[in-house]
Amino acid sequence: MLDKQQQELYQRICDYELDDSSHEFGFLAHLMRANGWSRPFALRAIEEYRKFVFLALVADHPVTPSDQVDQVWHLHLLCSDAYWNDFCPRVLGRPLHHHPAKGGQAERDRFHEQYRATIRSYRQHFGEPSADLWPPVDVRFGRDLQMQRGRIRRTLRSWRGRPAWRRWRWSVPMGGLLIGLGVIGNALASTAAGARSADLPPESGDPPLDLLVSLSPLLVMSCLMLGLAVSSWLLRPLLLHPSGLSDVPQLDYEDLAFLSSGSTRVLELALASLVLEGVLRPNPSTRTLELIAGRINGGMPDIAKQMLTVHRQCSSLGSTEIAYADLATLSRYNFSSRQESLQSQELLLIGLAKNISAWSGHPLVLILMPLLIVWLFMLNVPPLLAFLLPPCFVGLGLGIKQPSGRTLWGDTVLHCYQSASAHADPLLRIALLGPAAMTGGRLDDLRSLIKNVEADIAAAACGC
Repeated sequence: MLDKQQQELYQRICDYELDDSSHEFGFLAHLMRANGWSRPFALRAIEEYRKFVFLALVADHPVTPSDQVDQVWHLHLLCSDAYWNDFCPRVLGRPLHHHPAKGGQAERDRFHEQYRATIRSYRQHFGEPSADLWPPVDVRFGRDLQMQRGRIRRTLRSWRGRPAWRRWRWSVPMGGLLIGLGVIGNALASTAAGARSADLPPESGDPPLDLLVSLSPLLVMSCLMLGLAVSSWLLRPLLLHPSGLSDVPQLDYEDLAFLSSGSTRVLELALASLVLEGVLRPNPSTRTLELIAGRINGGMPDIAKQMLTVHRQCSSLGSTEIAYADLATLSRYNFSSRQESLQSQELLLIGLAKNISAWSGHPLVLILMPLLIVWLFMLNVPPLLAFLLPPCFVGLGLGIKQPSGRTLWGDTVLHCYQSASAHADPLLRIALLGPAAMTGGRLDDLRSLIKNVEADIAAAACGC
């Protein structure tokens, strides 16, 4: 709530007109053009800028804007006469300076904390901020820092804000069905024409084998697409989507981490919790983790507590450091109970659906497809069916394949948590996003350490 003096200040800020009526191309148009924003989004960004200016004057701490709000501030500063000679003295009553970052770890940590404090003050005065204009700290100082101006005219409109599986849920199967039916129909017409040209009676069996061989690439691809379309529409919902589920279950951070990316993500979450508590200190250059203290609070993930035991067991006598690879070895920890819990809630695949999804699209299956065609020929199966059946079955399998190991209900639940995690606890974002959400102080070092270890593994795999 705002007191009377704060209400008067905020009202003056809101009443201040950024656009000059004498200008044909005003502030709003400049903002839209410079950033490629729509008019509604630009208007919302200006309103958030007004709130930020208010917070800069009333908050008891330094404030840091989001990148979107910062773009409005930059443009306002460019209108230097209006900003310094009218807005600051008449509306704010004092100058409001913009201080760019100087660089370095200490400066980065300072801006991260200032941004978190700004979000807290925003909630206190205005409620929950909009995630697209006030993104989480890992997005604010990650993706948003990598933005740059591009072409003003665009020929294609991106589908932002929708998960990938929703974008292509209907277009891929429908395209596959139409292409498959069209090519198969064309192939059948061509084989019939070939049969007539070879003076074969219409009822005298199959089309010439050499014609089928010449059309085999088209037949195989069309049947793959047809099988993919049928599987995506019919078999996939039947096998991968449990029935009668409507309420999103309450999952803890470890459950979400396992559901998102398996046991590796659970270990990353546990390490992040220990680093945040100051129990472990990462060293990216040596790929080690140093034990600082031996106590953690009761809210830590279970795997984090197990990690402390493993650290003490693996570190040499008198040493407080252990290699990341030794501490993060999956075989040291048991994830079976967590996996069974998620399977019991029908969030992970189990049984026949799991086996089919695991083997669908396996390279061995693709290698065996030509052998199956030859075997069908040896069994005197009609040549057309011998060419059509194997790729159809492979297409059916590809449509069912679920690399994540989740059910479709599991995908839905995970997407619900991701949509609601814009300003959530840092550990929740790490559970959902992994190292990409590790920002600020020690977590930056942990993310660098993990990247260095992954680079070492990749280099060893390629023999570098």
